Amino acid sequence: MSGNDVRGRTPLSLVAQEPDLHFYMQRAGERGGPVLVLGAANGRVPWSLAGHGFEAVGVDPSEVMIRSAEERRSSESAEVSARVRFIVSDVRALRLAERFPLVLAPQHALGLMSTLDDLDAFMATVCHHLAPGGTFIFDVLNPPREAIIRDDDDEHAPREPLEPRRPLFARHLRERRPPGGTAPIRRLKLRHFAPEELDEALSHCGLSLHERYGRFDGKPFDLQDSRQIGVATL
Repeated sequence: MSGNDVRGRTPLSLVAQEPDLHFYMQRAGERGGPVLVLGAANGRVPWSLAGHGFEAVGVDPSEVMIRSAEERRSSESAEVSARVRFIVSDVRALRLAERFPLVLAPQHALGLMSTLDDLDAFMATVCHHLAPGGTFIFDVLNPPREAIIRDDDDEHAPREPLEPRRPLFARHLRERRPPGGTAPIRRLKLRHFAPEELDEALSHCGLSLHERYGRFDGKPFDLQDSRQIGVATL
């Protein structure tokens, strides 16, 4: 059950019931702020960070998502509101003057990168904004194993390639206008990235992966997990 209200808010009392938010708040407590959130969507993660006392910058390419995030400002205290700001930008091209001890790509934000070149550009943005010794944390879909591993125990199974012939995507609704709105529902696809693809993209820009989980409760990652939660440092 989600703790969000109709605006996508997550009251502080419910953060512990939202595993991803609880995970990110713990890591922010260890690393400190300010925190850069790439793929901020409706502001759920940046506002939670601000509510816990951290300065946060939320970036998203969607003006609709950023407007949704800004709507929450009127219901927050001046103190909390002053800690968060939002920017509409293509995360692949974002170049701020600030550096951050913690950069997040939550809620499958990496999955919006449709090609490996896009993924490399995203990682370049991460590295540009990380302070020395900074930490990057991501949450992304893991490819279904049946799509990339054949069953060698079945001698009658068709001999398929070990790797998928083309990238795997999951359908995802990212933007939605109320009924009667002028803009149609926008259906996006989230790409699944194999661990090896992520490792290579991380290493290209000098990031080293130190932790990988299959759930936000700290379960070690295995190939059967539906998601990857990675913690990398510069």
